Amino acid sequence: MGAGLIGRKRAMVLESFGADKVIAVADVNLTRAKKLADEIDGCEATSSWKEIANHKQIDTVVVATTHNNLATISLAALSAGKHVLCEKPLGIKSAMVAKCVKMARKKKLMYKVGFNHRFHPGIAMAHDMFVAGKIGKLMYIKAAYGIGGRPGYEKEWRMDKEVSGGGELIDQGAHLIDLSRWFMGEITSVKAELLTSFWPVKVEDNVFLLLRNRSGLAEIHASWTEWKNRFTFEIYGVKGYLKINGLGGSYGPEVLTFGRRVPGQAPLEKFWKFEDPDQSWRKEWLNFRQAILRGKDLNGSGVDGLEVLRLIEKIYKQKKTK
Repeated sequence: MGAGLIGRKRAMVLESFGADKVIAVADVNLTRAKKLADEIDGCEATSSWKEIANHKQIDTVVVATTHNNLATISLAALSAGKHVLCEKPLGIKSAMVAKCVKMARKKKLMYKVGFNHRFHPGIAMAHDMFVAGKIGKLMYIKAAYGIGGRPGYEKEWRMDKEVSGGGELIDQGAHLIDLSRWFMGEITSVKAELLTSFWPVKVEDNVFLLLRNRSGLAEIHASWTEWKNRFTFEIYGVKGYLKINGLGGSYGPEVLTFGRRVPGQAPLEKFWKFEDPDQSWRKEWLNFRQAILRGKDLNGSGVDGLEVLRLIEKIYKQKKTK
């Protein structure tokens, strides 16, 4: 469902597995749906998502539409007995997403949120090292994620609150919240500042967050006003630190730094540079298909997406009441 940039990526990855087959593509823009379908042997194209949700040959649906349609389509697909991989933020209302989680449990189906950043090699490796105790007890996290925008960006759907559900918080901010939660555990308190500092829109283009729980604190900045694309995620422990810089492509090479405390000396550092093409989409699909076929745990379940969306809603509510 959805034949835009992300929908296309998902379709191409799915087809690359050989045993998996894209049977149909739906998009409100039928021309766009046909263009993608024409690249895949035997693939149908339609402008009706309901046709796919109820298609008898389809057992799994990928939902990659605008935010306002994500939950409605996911719920329909789950109700029809399909496994669902839905892009973040799963929807714009947590109550609707909660219905999807409930339906997936009722039907014993897999419902996954598209948090592909968990599958970037540097981030995944850092998480494994953190869980293994390489940097000791967590102290805090510092993270930044941003783009510079482009001419006419203010006219795109992400700037329309009715369609997107918000601004940069629900866009790139959702990824940073998810990653922080992945390392820290459930967030118990949040302080936020939302700014509209450049773009002539009614949503925020910059987000500053302090997330806290018993494990530690995360300081987050997500921005639509960077001078160039930027991604950093740094985890500091009592014995060392892990830093991820870049995501490949326009964000620069993905580099993981592991620093270890040495008494009386500068920290010893080790570096890993990941220059291969972005494999996060492929690795995420592999996790999803293994969950379906072999009962493996989902890395980024519907519940994970729901909790991130609930926190985002809480932040928006806080700022609205001030």
